[in-house]
Amino acid sequence: MNLLDWIRNWGRKQPLEAPKLDAAEQHFVGMDVQAVINTHLAWRKRLEDAILGRSNEELDIGVIMQDNQCLLGQWLYGQAARSTLALHPEFAALREAHRTFHLYTARVVQTLRMRGVEAAQAMLETEFDRLSKDIVFNLAALMHKERTLH
Repeated sequence: MNLLDWIRNWGRKQPLEAPKLDAAEQHFVGMDVQAVINTHLAWRKRLEDAILGRSNEELDIGVIMQDNQCLLGQWLYGQAARSTLALHPEFAALREAHRTFHLYTARVVQTLRMRGVEAAQAMLETEFDRLSKDIVFNLAALMHKERTLH
C-alpha cells in the first residue's frame, strides 16, 4: 500500500494496523520507514493498555519525553540532521511533530497518574491521534519532497 493512500484512509481515529508499505517506501535515507511507523503506532496500544490496567509496564515519563531515543528520533538527530534533508522545511515540520508527540505522550502518562483513567483516555481519543497522524504525514511529505528532487 502506498503511504499517502494509507494516510488518506486514516480518518479521524488512529488505524488499528500500520500500512504494509510498498517496497519503494520501506526504506528512506538509512531509515526503516515500516519499523518507525509500527513503533509510533504501537504507542497508542501501550498507552491504552496502561489506562485500562491491562499492562504492568512502567512507563517512564523522563524517557518518553525524549524525542531522540526512538528509531525516528535517532534518525532525525543523526543521519538525517547531517544530510541535505535538514534543509527542507518538511524536515523541520517532521522534527517538530515528533517532538510534540513525545511531549504529549508523556503528558498522557502524567495525567493518568495524577487525574485518572477518564482524563487520560480523553487525551488519547483526541489530540494523541492527531499528533500520531502528523508524524506520518510529515514523514510522507519529506519523502515525497526528497524523491521529487532526485
